[in-house]
Amino acid sequence: MSSPPADARKALLALLVQFNGLLIEEYEALLSRHAETLDACVARKQLLTAEIENAARACDFAARERETDDEARREWARIETLLTECALANRKNGAAVQSSRNLVGALLDIVRGKVPGERLYDARGRAGMSGYAAASRERV
Repeated sequence: MSSPPADARKALLALLVQFNGLLIEEYEALLSRHAETLDACVARKQLLTAEIENAARACDFAARERETDDEARREWARIETLLTECALANRKNGAAVQSSRNLVGALLDIVRGKVPGERLYDARGRAGMSGYAAASRERV
């Protein structure tokens, strides 16, 4: 029979595996612009986030340094790896959303008759305007 700390670790691990898979599904929905799938992913992501927060509260993260059991050490290592993978996947999804926004913004500029300008990226990776287009924006 497992101990409560082991059960909490296993639960967190299972939730992180689900979350990572969901982030991959969300990215594919973003790329294909499939709104229904994206909406479903966002709803499931909110629920899973709450479950992960609850599972994380049940885990003793300080105990991972004192762990002597090899299986527990492997589980903690896998949890850390999954947390890193989830963070990277979430950033990638955020970049895909931002790219989509930039494209829509550029298309709206064209429809509005604004002069397209050279797009440069700022320190945050957001596209900005420079040159003539930036000057014409300031006058509006």
